Amino acid sequence: MQDKVRIGIIGCGAIAKHTHMHGYSKLNEKAEVVALADPLQSNLRALGALHSVDTQNQYSTYQELLRRDDIDAVSICTPNYLHAPQTIDALRAGKHVLCEKPMATNIEAAKAMVQAAEKTDRLLMVGFTHRYMQHNQTAQQLIKQGSIGKPFMMRVRFAHDGPYNSWAATTDWFFRPEQAGGGALLDMGIHALDICRFMLGDIAQVFGHVGTFVKDIPVEDSAIVSLAFENDAAGYIEVGWSSKKGVLGLEIYGSEGTLIVDYTTPIRLHQSGAGQEWVEITDAVNDAAVCEMEHFVDCIVQGVQPSANQLDGFTAVLLAEAVYQSAQTGSAVSLRD
Repeated sequence: MQDKVRIGIIGCGAIAKHTHMHGYSKLNEKAEVVALADPLQSNLRALGALHSVDTQNQYSTYQELLRRDDIDAVSICTPNYLHAPQTIDALRAGKHVLCEKPMATNIEAAKAMVQAAEKTDRLLMVGFTHRYMQHNQTAQQLIKQGSIGKPFMMRVRFAHDGPYNSWAATTDWFFRPEQAGGGALLDMGIHALDICRFMLGDIAQVFGHVGTFVKDIPVEDSAIVSLAFENDAAGYIEVGWSSKKGVLGLEIYGSEGTLIVDYTTPIRLHQSGAGQEWVEITDAVNDAAVCEMEHFVDCIVQGVQPSANQLDGFTAVLLAEAVYQSAQTGSAVSLRD
C-alpha cells in the first residue's frame, strides 16, 4: 500500500460529490482519490473538474477502474441495484469497499456481498453516515454510561421532501422500483433502522406500514415502523419523502432520564433528581462525511473491521425486508428465527 490510501470512486452523482469526495478531500495526509468511474459523462467530468482528477483517470466503466493495481479501495456511490454486483467485483479485484446504503436491494444480494468480503479478506463498510455524526456518538456514549438509566423507548423521525426537492439528485433512479428497490423506507428508513441498533442493540420484531400519500410515484413516500428490541425496549420510526419542515432526530427515554437529539439544535439531557432543568450539550458537532471517510481509511491502515461492517449492512436489509413483509401481511414479523 502507498503512503496514502488510494481511492477510486464508482458513481459520480450527488452522494459522491457531497459525502464521499467531500470527506476524502479533507484527508490530505491519509487518502487520495486517484480515479473516477461513471457512464454519465456529465457527472464524471463535473466531479473530476471540481477535485482535479485528470481526464485520463476518469472511466466510463467501473471495470476499467478496478483493473488498476494502484487503487487500494473504492467507494460505491451508484444506484441501489448496482451495489451488490459492483461491490462483489471490487472485492474480488482486491479492493476494500465502502458501499453506500442500502447495501443491496434484497437479502440474497446482501448475503452474496457478505460472503465475498469474507472470502476475499477485504473490508466491506456500509455508508451509515448517521453513526458518524458526533451528536449520535455522544448520545450513544451517554447511554452506555448509564446517564438515562435503562433505555425503554426510542423514537426516530427522518423525513424531508424527497430527492429532487430536498437535495439535488442528478438522475431519476430513486423513483424507479427496479433500480431503487423501494422508496423512503429503503432510502431513509435504512438509516433509521441502523441508528436504532447503534443506540439500543438488536431488533427482535418489526411491524410496519408503508404508503404513498403525497407524491405520484411508484414507490412509497412514507413509512411507519414499530420495533421491539432484544433488550425489552420498544421503538418507533417515522420516515418520509413528502415532509415539509419539521422535527428531525431521535428521542430516547430511560428509567432515569431522557435524551433528545434534535438534528438542528443541541443535545438535550434530562436526568432524574436534577429538578426541571435540561442540560444542553452544544459541542457535539462534526463533519460526519469527513469522520465517515476517515474511519474507513483508518480501518484499512489498521486492518480492523469498521463500525458499520457488512453484517450491519446485511442486518439493515433484513430488517427493511421484514418491514415490507409486515406491511403486506398486516402482521408483525419476528427476527428471532
